Amino acid sequence: MDWLTVTCLGACGGAIVQAVTFSADVHAWQQARREALADLRPRPPKLTRFVDPPADALVLLTRLALGAVAGFLFHAQVSGATAAIAVGASAPALLRQFGAVRATAGINVREETAAVPAASVQTTAAGSALLGDG
Repeated sequence: MDWLTVTCLGACGGAIVQAVTFSADVHAWQQARREALADLRPRPPKLTRFVDPPADALVLLTRLALGAVAGFLFHAQVSGATAAIAVGASAPALLRQFGAVRATAGINVREETAAVPAASVQTTAAGSALLGDG
């Protein structure tokens, strides 16, 4: 699949996750309204108690962007539309894991670099001991 298609489908996957989250918030509001109406309360809860439009819009944009980035990064491994949408839907976890692998690789390189002088000092000390210099 070409990178542009996977990137767009990844963004769609991110949007689907946010739509599911929004649906759960609306469902919670519906349940609270039903309980309030069953208890004959004069005022059922407002939708804004369960949904925060500015924050939800920002999260939607973030999920779209993360889904698109994940789609772009993994486009060579994705072979179908469903897989591309799944990559976008799981973008935060994938990118967190991708970043952790890169950070771990950097730590390993630094540890190996620090181990080289220590190994050469040990080798020099062992060589001196064998030659009787130490």
